[in-house]
Amino acid sequence: MILDSEIGEQVTQLIGERRSHPRLEEPAPDLEILETIFSASLRAPDHMHLRPWRFLTISGDDRKDLGKLFVDHCKDSNPSAEQKEVDNAYAKAFRAPLIVVGIATYKSHPKVPDIEQAIAAGGVMNNIGLAVYAHGFGSVWRTGGYAASQIIKQGLGLVENEEIIGFLYIGTPATRDRHVRPLAADEFFSVWPNND
Repeated sequence: MILDSEIGEQVTQLIGERRSHPRLEEPAPDLEILETIFSASLRAPDHMHLRPWRFLTISGDDRKDLGKLFVDHCKDSNPSAEQKEVDNAYAKAFRAPLIVVGIATYKSHPKVPDIEQAIAAGGVMNNIGLAVYAHGFGSVWRTGGYAASQIIKQGLGLVENEEIIGFLYIGTPATRDRHVRPLAADEFFSVWPNND
C-alpha cells in the first residue's frame, strides 16, 4: 500500500504531538476500538516473525487483584512499610480504567537475541500508545520495581522465559493542556561518517 503525502504529514504530526498522560480517567477505549488498535499494533518490526510477546488487559474490578499484587510487592520489598505506603501501592492499580501489561516472551533463536525480542515487544506497546492517542485517549507507560518484581511476575502467570516490559495505563486524560517541549532532531541525529 502506498500512502500519499497528506496522510504521511498527518501521521508524522500525530507522532510529534504524542505525550504521556499520567492522570487518566474513565472511559477507556471501547472493545471495538481496542480490538482494532491491538490488531494493528502487532505490525511492529519482528525479526524472524517470532512474535516474542503477549499482553494482559486488566480493567474494572480485576484491578483489585493487581492492586493486591502491588501490595504484596510493597510489603516484600519493605517489610516495615507504613499503611500509607501500602495504600498507595494498592491505589496504583487504579490510575487508569485500563492497564495493558506488556510481556516479552523470549524464544530461543540463533539470529535474534533477547534484547531484540524485548524491543519488538516494546514496538507493539509503543504502537498501542500511538493508536490510543490517535483515537483521542491517553496513556502512560510505567515500569519500575513492579515490572521487575518476582511476586508480580508470578501473580500474573509469567514463566521463566518471560519478562514484564511495562504497564501501559490507558484512559481519558484528566487534562489535555500539557505542554509538549519541542525536540531538535539535530541534537540526536547526525550524519556518519562526518568528513568535515
